[in-house]
Amino acid sequence: MSQIACLIKNLAADHYDVYQSAAIQLIELGDVAVDPMLNALQDANPQVRYLAAWVLGELGDQRAVTPLVNALWDSDERVQDWAAKALGELGDMQAVPPLMQALTASTTSIRLHAALALGRLGDKRAIPALIAALNDADALTCSAAAEALGKLRAVQAIPMLIPHLQGSDAWVRMRVTHALGEISDMSAAAALRVTLYDDNEWVRYNAAWALAKIGDKQARDALIQCLQTDNSSNVRRSAALALGHIGDKTCIEPLVAALENEDAGVIEAVDRALQYLGYTVGND
Repeated sequence: MSQIACLIKNLAADHYDVYQSAAIQLIELGDVAVDPMLNALQDANPQVRYLAAWVLGELGDQRAVTPLVNALWDSDERVQDWAAKALGELGDMQAVPPLMQALTASTTSIRLHAALALGRLGDKRAIPALIAALNDADALTCSAAAEALGKLRAVQAIPMLIPHLQGSDAWVRMRVTHALGEISDMSAAAALRVTLYDDNEWVRYNAAWALAKIGDKQARDALIQCLQTDNSSNVRRSAALALGHIGDKTCIEPLVAALENEDAGVIEAVDRALQYLGYTVGND
C-alpha cells in the first residue's frame, strides 16, 4: 500500500491522534495529495470526507473549488462546515454565489461557516445576503454575518447593524460593535458612544476601539469617564488608547492623572496614548 493510500485509510481511524496526524501528513505532502483528496471527498465515510475538505483547504489548489462547492450540500454537517471553511481559504470568487445560497440553508452550522467564508473572500456581492443573515435566529450566525460585513467595509449595512447593539446576546453586540469599527463611518459614532455603557466589558472594550477607528472627537468625555470609572482594566486600557488616537490634546491632563493608582496594562496604554498626542511623561 502506498504512503498516501495508508494515510487515507488512517483518516477513518477511531482515534483522534491517528486521523489528525494522517491529515497533517497529507497536507505536508503538498500537490501530490490533491487528486487523492478530491477522490476522498466522495468516500462513504463522512469522517474521511470532512478531513479531505480540511486538507484541500490547506493545500490551496484551485482544482478543489468545484468539488468543495458540491460538498456544501453533503449529507454530513461536518463536511458542509469544512467545505465552507476551505472555500474561504482558497480565495476563489466563484465560490461566492454558492456560499451566499448556503446562508439560507436549514442547517445552522453551514450558515455560520458560509458567513465567515464570505467575510474572508471579501467580495462585495455578498453584502445583501449577509445583511439578510443579520436576522438569523442563531446568534452565532448573526454575529458571523456582522463580522463579515465589517471585513467588507459595508457602509450600507450600518442601519441594519446598529439595532443589534441593543440586542440580548452579548456576543452579537460585541461582534457588531467591532464590525462598526472596521467599517469606520461616522454615522455609527452616536450609537457606539451609547455602547460604552453596555453591561458587558468586551462590548465596552470594542466600543472604545471602534470610536478610535472612526476618530470620533465627540466621544472624548465618555471615554474619559470610562478611563476614570470603568471597573474593567481592559476597558480602561481601550479607552486610554482611544483618547490618544482621536488626537484631542485636551485629553492629556486626564490621561496623565490616570497614571496614578493604575495597573501596569493601563499605565502602558496611557503612556502610548500620551505619545500619540506628542506628550512625554515629565513634561511641564
